[in-house]
Amino acid sequence: MKIKAVLIDIDNTLLDFNKSAFVAMNNVAASHSVVFPEGYFNVFLKINDELWTELEHGNIEKADIYKRRWKSIFDELGIVADYDAFEDNFRNEMRKTAITVDGATEILSYLSEKYPVYTASNASRFQQEVRLESAGLSKYLSGMFVSEDIGFQKPAKEFFYACCSALYPITPNEIVMIGDNVTADIIGAKNFGLKSIWFNFQRKAYEDYSFTDYCINNLEEIKNII
Repeated sequence: MKIKAVLIDIDNTLLDFNKSAFVAMNNVAASHSVVFPEGYFNVFLKINDELWTELEHGNIEKADIYKRRWKSIFDELGIVADYDAFEDNFRNEMRKTAITVDGATEILSYLSEKYPVYTASNASRFQQEVRLESAGLSKYLSGMFVSEDIGFQKPAKEFFYACCSALYPITPNEIVMIGDNVTADIIGAKNFGLKSIWFNFQRKAYEDYSFTDYCINNLEEIKNII
């Protein structure tokens, strides 16, 4: 694969969102005297994923995630607590929690020596900047593309148009998008003519992998591709 620039997702590609969220929500629960029942983290993942999928489809705004997330989780778990305050404290705690995905530091070091590397994220710029800096990853990056600056979420073509415009004269087919989200990262990038490497972080099985140029199960495999 001949490329001249790399776009890379952050959550569950560079930073382990699941592990970070687990730590953050339990820290906040302790300060709010909230006791989670068995199976609580799976409920969090389900509702959080559903809300972010709705955002990717353009059905809700990011602010709606913050308004609805913990209310929906508490309702399903039968917990009575101040969900607005919990949400605020959860996001504050997430800024302090930056657990890297295995191999993230090494692969960014490798990529940054060969190409300009930019993150591409739908999450908050401030939160991601703080977390990447805390994890020691910022030094490998040439820049960051975030949806709140661009005005469109991945997988919208407008998001990838903004990225490609900023990287011109590098053309879309000279750019590779690396990420864990099939819809937002991979299909979104492919629809705009970018190359793609799907990081199968969740080890999901598909009958047809034609939606991506390459599929990897660990970040080290990127070295065999680019």
